[in-house]
Amino acid sequence: MSGIEAYDIKARKKVTMKNPQPYLMKNGTWALKGTSAETGISLFKIVGKTKPSLSQSRMDLLKNLFTSRKCECNRLC
Repeated sequence: MSGIEAYDIKARKKVTMKNPQPYLMKNGTWALKGTSAETGISLFKIVGKTKPSLSQSRMDLLKNLFTSRKCECNRLC
């Protein structure tokens, strides 16, 4: 889905993050939480003071899935 990389402690290298989600920490900085593509453990990457914008969030995927279907009348319903 995305090319966001984070350090995997179990694999001891940087791996791609599956299902990254923005996360606001207590001190006001933003981070990305996701799972490792290789080992499946949870990954955490601190990104800074501004909210990270992902290419397409999970909510947008679901919205596109249910609204982009064509019905019999050749309209988007």
